[in-house]
Amino acid sequence: MILGHAADASHETSTLLTTITTEIMPMPDSGRGCFGWSSAPEAAGGNCSRSNRNGTLKCYGGMNNLAALNQSGKLSKAQPALEMLLCGWPKDGLNHFRDLQKLPRLRSLTIEYSGFTEFKFDFPEMSELHTINISWTNLSYISSRTFKRVHPLKVLDLRWNQLIQLDGPLLLPRNFEQLYLAGNPWNCTRNFKWMLLQPEKGRLVVDRDELICTDRKYKERQMLLVMHYKLELKKQCQSHEDLRNCTCLMHHILPRTHIPLYTVNCSHLQFHRLPAFLPDNTTTLVINDNMISDINPLRDNPHYRHVVDMQLENNQISNVDNLEDTYWLQNFRLLNLRGNNLRKLHVYALDNALDDNENANLLLLSRNPWHCTCKFGSRMRELLTKYKDIVRDAWNVSCTYRLDDDQLLAKVLTLSRQEMCNLSVEGDTQIHPIDWLNGVLASLIFLILGKLAYDYYYYKYYSRVPWIVMKMP
Repeated sequence: MILGHAADASHETSTLLTTITTEIMPMPDSGRGCFGWSSAPEAAGGNCSRSNRNGTLKCYGGMNNLAALNQSGKLSKAQPALEMLLCGWPKDGLNHFRDLQKLPRLRSLTIEYSGFTEFKFDFPEMSELHTINISWTNLSYISSRTFKRVHPLKVLDLRWNQLIQLDGPLLLPRNFEQLYLAGNPWNCTRNFKWMLLQPEKGRLVVDRDELICTDRKYKERQMLLVMHYKLELKKQCQSHEDLRNCTCLMHHILPRTHIPLYTVNCSHLQFHRLPAFLPDNTTTLVINDNMISDINPLRDNPHYRHVVDMQLENNQISNVDNLEDTYWLQNFRLLNLRGNNLRKLHVYALDNALDDNENANLLLLSRNPWHCTCKFGSRMRELLTKYKDIVRDAWNVSCTYRLDDDQLLAKVLTLSRQEMCNLSVEGDTQIHPIDWLNGVLASLIFLILGKLAYDYYYYKYYSRVPWIVMKMP
């Protein structure tokens, strides 16, 4: 049923996907600037050197000789604008940025192949630093204020690190232009909706169409697509009065069609009826611990056509027979009716539905005041025995079976037919009229057989026929 719905909504999804551009930016060349850095002579002492060809300052595993280079005049203001490359930075080596302020002409900073996981201090004010590239590191957390004081900053490249979330949009200078975030293992169960809610911030993320989720829930889905569906779901739930206090979640996105599947939870909200509206693509409704007695919307409300999981535990439902021969009953996956007021149901209808329903996975019926008459109790026991794999609380389904004692409960699967059909107070000590009739019929049969044997004996040995034959004309 879900796949069928996916086909219905494929046009809408394809339209959405076409709005998300697919200009794939080339992957950085695995830290080309720091390739083979550990074999450089400076790596042994954690030192830096400045190239005479392009003026790039390269530091390998530290910058212990930076002060000496500065004193030699190689890093003075009179020198051309400086580009700095930090390779193989130690795990805790980027906790202090005071040394960067000794480089007044620093224009571009690149950090690659480093083991640090976070910046414990924010970047200091730098008068000419307009490009920062931090790639191929273990950076997994970054504060929104980390780059706030770098006022000339225009380009920030954070690709190919270990970032899983951003608590919010980064605080960046007014003239900032480009932010790159692709290649990180983003967890899309976190809040990235600011990319859509704050378009002026979202547009700064140049590669936002390439951000891919790696969490278990949305693995290999585009982040923008996930955030779009989350916003649409929130809008639909808040727009309808029935659902304003409910919790609406997206629990899955179908792989091929990219159709979202939603869960709506309205438990503990004193609902007297099922919601008249559900968001499109809702497949699960959890509405436990309310006061619902009518489940007719499952039969005739189109918003429930794709709901396959219904959690109705601890309500006041006393009748489910109106679901007989419905599309919903023949296609549901989970139905939880524990803790309601059910005394009887049409067993044959439920049996047929479960027999035809390949999706049925779980049906819960315990903690209802079932009453086992001879006919219903026997059929109910057969149903529970037949569908134990689906009715997983079958051994907990109890019922009353004595007309004179509605407090006497017994598990349906343990009751014999004799117990369910013998409803009198005296039990086996009373002889029923049907037993009297059976005794009379049995006596007559024996009498006739005895008379037949007697007549046969006298005819064979004495050649005398029964007197009644002699009287017949």
